[in-house]
Amino acid sequence: MKKFIIALFLVNVFCFNIHPETWVLEDNDYSPPSPPIRLVFHNIGRNLFDAVTYNYGINFIGAGLGTWAFIETGLDWKWRNIAKNTVGLPNFGLPGSYLGYIVPGLTPLVTYAAGRLIRNTKLQIASFALAQALLLTMAVQTPLKMITGRALPGIVDKLDHSKSRRTDDFSGEFNWFNSNFIGGWPSGHTANAFAAAAVISEIYKDNLWLKIGVWTYAGLIGLGVTSDIHWASDALAGALIGYAIGKTVGKSFSKVLGNSVSDCKASFYFTTEAAGVVIRF
Repeated sequence: MKKFIIALFLVNVFCFNIHPETWVLEDNDYSPPSPPIRLVFHNIGRNLFDAVTYNYGINFIGAGLGTWAFIETGLDWKWRNIAKNTVGLPNFGLPGSYLGYIVPGLTPLVTYAAGRLIRNTKLQIASFALAQALLLTMAVQTPLKMITGRALPGIVDKLDHSKSRRTDDFSGEFNWFNSNFIGGWPSGHTANAFAAAAVISEIYKDNLWLKIGVWTYAGLIGLGVTSDIHWASDALAGALIGYAIGKTVGKSFSKVLGNSVSDCKASFYFTTEAAGVVIRF
């Protein structure tokens, strides 16, 4: 019986899907019926897999290689010292550090409430997409933090961070399989911000000012945390991972909405006479 329940749960997580045609919107983007809250879990298993393999996994590979490059070239250490020794610079990241905890969880709730209030189906589904992106981002970055256990930069005294007086370059120190899931690599603040920006940009493709706003916010969060609680490469990794998750979830929920999604797929080919790439739109 226990095996049956587990199997049923896995089938539900990986195969559950709301038929997109049920929620195709009219031109005015309004629809009387409210979509079910369970839509938060729409295609969630597949979306997680597709996020990890997005761009053939280049985003996740780039997160790792980019971090290695920042450490080896000394960029992490140099920027950390600039942030620590520049008066007022750590304060630049202060708002983002706190907003990065509050905004990701609050935004889906506020968006959903607004969508229900004005009976805007698209807004409600956007809130579900934001909630799923947050869930997947947390599901990915939390174990990565616990596995890598990267040393904190020690720029400021706040939250669970403390200033460090060390003068040696410790940007490459990793306490592998540490239980700390709050700080470290990658930056959760940045990953959450970039995932949300990618979701909104995918669902509201035609709203230029909205896209400028969300990407500006994501960029400021990423830059801000590097001036107080994260290494620069933590933010780079968070941005790459968050973008892959947000882009995947955004495309998935765009299909639910009936929006046309440009799905460019590339494949490599090799023959005895030539080699190349085939791109299908």
